[in-house]
Amino acid sequence: MANSFKEEFAKFCENPDRTKFRELIKQNTGEYNHIDFKEKWLEIPMIAKHSLGFANSEGGVLVMGVKEESSGTLTVQGIEKFEDKTTIKSKLQTYLPSELKYEIHNFEYNNDAEWGQIKNKKFQVLLVEDAPQYTPFLSLNSSGEILHKNRIYYRGKTNTEDATYEELKKIINRRLDTNISTTVEDEFKEHLTQLRMLYSFISKYLTRNPFWVMNISVILGSTQDNPKYPKEDFEDFIVKIIQRKKDIIEGLIRLR
Repeated sequence: MANSFKEEFAKFCENPDRTKFRELIKQNTGEYNHIDFKEKWLEIPMIAKHSLGFANSEGGVLVMGVKEESSGTLTVQGIEKFEDKTTIKSKLQTYLPSELKYEIHNFEYNNDAEWGQIKNKKFQVLLVEDAPQYTPFLSLNSSGEILHKNRIYYRGKTNTEDATYEELKKIINRRLDTNISTTVEDEFKEHLTQLRMLYSFISKYLTRNPFWVMNISVILGSTQDNPKYPKEDFEDFIVKIIQRKKDIIEGLIRLR
């Protein structure tokens, strides 16, 4: 793919409009991983599959109104009418996680269009955002042989297929690189903070001596354990959880 097309693609994804879309299809020399051209709208499960693949592969664009010929060349022919965006989104939500963000854009050109191939033609574009902090995105439901529940799809070599082991590693590494906590991680940290606070409200050692005697007792090492203090203190609890997590990871390694 020529650098000029890469530049036009980046500009369009950042701020899609009629002018940028015109340049995007004008500069195009064929499909590549982050863009796919279709003659018309596909079945919703197939649209969902492509959306999942793009979302797991740094985002992408699905263009309706451009036909790929058997020779591999592309014919700009437009679509007959715009499909209702609300209807499409309503159907897609059956298969796509709520964290997967996308937009559908309508582009229509009249007879005065600067580039002859798009005159009096309509196009619709589904633009899938890149959100690595939520990857991997899995299909919520199945649909025949097209889409399978809980599958991870990936966009590679201009096709959307099941993610390979190497592709799955890329997805996970990109998520780790974001350093952004998910809701689950935030809740976990909050629970630990609250637990530490609760421990602070009860003394590990108990004494009923006057204040000055208590200080002497502490110095002499004659303090008494508080029977109401949990047998497992906060640090012991953390050590136990770490060991359990290590056991889980080791178990996963042995399964490979």
